[in-house]
Amino acid sequence: MKIAALIAATALTLSAGATLAAGYGSNNGYGQNNGGYTQKQTTYVAPAPVIKILVDESGRTLYNFDNDNYGVSNCYGGCANDWPPYYAPANATPYGNYTVIQRNDGQYQWAYKGQPLYYWAGDVNPGDRNGDGIGGVWHVVVIK
Repeated sequence: MKIAALIAATALTLSAGATLAAGYGSNNGYGQNNGGYTQKQTTYVAPAPVIKILVDESGRTLYNFDNDNYGVSNCYGGCANDWPPYYAPANATPYGNYTVIQRNDGQYQWAYKGQPLYYWAGDVNPGDRNGDGIGGVWHVVVIK
């Protein structure tokens, strides 16, 4: 977003805040006359923070599993049917926070900061995040 548009959006947010009337007529309750003045206050609502979610090259959301260990996948069989691993080729080169682990079935899987990466079978379109929070153990990967 261009800086001018960002400033305009912020100004719009500020001017769209709630207006609260604080006038008390001729007596403000403390024995002082406010001369009929009504005070207005604008409330600013801060925008939600922007978070970055890890996706693959086609925009599909990637997840972590709380029951995995660092560099070790514990999702096989039916689990892997619902949560397909984000497979890596055998000759994949780790880089930065991305590593490659070898699964018990001999295949390779991408990991982020040592945590194996998965898809959720219930995500249909790029950008879907329907698996976040399932069972309290599956989470979208947030890049910090």
